[in-house]
Amino acid sequence: MRITTKMIYDKTLFDMQTNVKQIWQWHEQLSTGQKINRPSDNSSAMTRIIGYKDRLNEIEQYKRTIATTTINLNATNTALRSLKDLLQTAKNMIIKINGMTQEDRNIYAKQVEGMKQSIISIANTKIGERYLFGGFAGDKPPVDSQTGFYQGTNDQIIVEIGKGVSISSNMPGSDIFSFNITSGVPNDAVFSNGSGYDPSTNPNEFDSTFGAIFTGFNPNTTYVNNPNQTYSAGPPAQASYYDFNNSYLNENYVLRAINFFQESLEVDPVGLTPQQKTQIDLRIDKAYQYFEKLIQKVSQKEADVSIRLVKLKEQNDFLTKLSADNKDYLSEELAMTPDDIAKTNLLIQMKEQSLQSLRKVSSDFMKTSLFDFI
Repeated sequence: MRITTKMIYDKTLFDMQTNVKQIWQWHEQLSTGQKINRPSDNSSAMTRIIGYKDRLNEIEQYKRTIATTTINLNATNTALRSLKDLLQTAKNMIIKINGMTQEDRNIYAKQVEGMKQSIISIANTKIGERYLFGGFAGDKPPVDSQTGFYQGTNDQIIVEIGKGVSISSNMPGSDIFSFNITSGVPNDAVFSNGSGYDPSTNPNEFDSTFGAIFTGFNPNTTYVNNPNQTYSAGPPAQASYYDFNNSYLNENYVLRAINFFQESLEVDPVGLTPQQKTQIDLRIDKAYQYFEKLIQKVSQKEADVSIRLVKLKEQNDFLTKLSADNKDYLSEELAMTPDDIAKTNLLIQMKEQSLQSLRKVSSDFMKTSLFDFI
């Protein structure tokens, strides 16, 4: 095969361009501080780099979720502590009631009404644009301030805070403040709207408000003779389930207990028999037991939230370490170390010398003519 001058010229030009391109690439690495500036620089390394970046983005999303959930659970714990303080205050009130006049009891009842409103405010705590205790229905107050009904959902909001790691980010208000109601129950299933016990209207019912609604509950036979009995009327589908005397509801839901206490304080003893007056005192004693159980329940909820906060912190610490590791791996793929810089500078010098030699040889060759061979 005959090698023409043009072939030699083209090959020389190609080699020179290749050398210049390589020198330019090394200079780019030195100026950016990165070994890889585009996928074509190293496709296999670029695949790893993309993987590290995707993992870092995923970790940051988990950490944002953890931060938001931590804010919500801290606010939940604060609300529960405030609630427990109010319950403790109500419980302490009962200790001071013995021997009080009805006028003093009415003053206490007004204080309890204020506590009830404070509890509703706690139940309707809002973080940002969402209500803390509303479940999935976070766009409206969870507890109706007039009826005490729970308007949210009973759902736990589960969030993912890592690969295969999830946690509940909320506590539905139905766990402790109030409850969902069955359709058709009376409007005073949580708060009684009556004026208290009226023996002339319904001597067998403690609160006249419930006399026309509920099947007869006779405190003389059911409650007074056994004040420690837990009274739980009917299944939830029946209106009788929501009776003023349902101990299950009163010892599990704060608004029921506080209303029970308030109503018991407001009963006017004028005209009552000694046995009926005893019933009033027994009711107040029962309220004390309700508050004790609720304080314990709230403490358990606090403990549950605290455990979740610990889990969040541990997961956040793990993700922080994982993020640092991935950043190190990414840096190893991308960043030029002092050794890389020294090596690159040496390669540039060698390549420039090679390019200079190529230029000289090609220049000398191009000067050669046919007369040089005669």
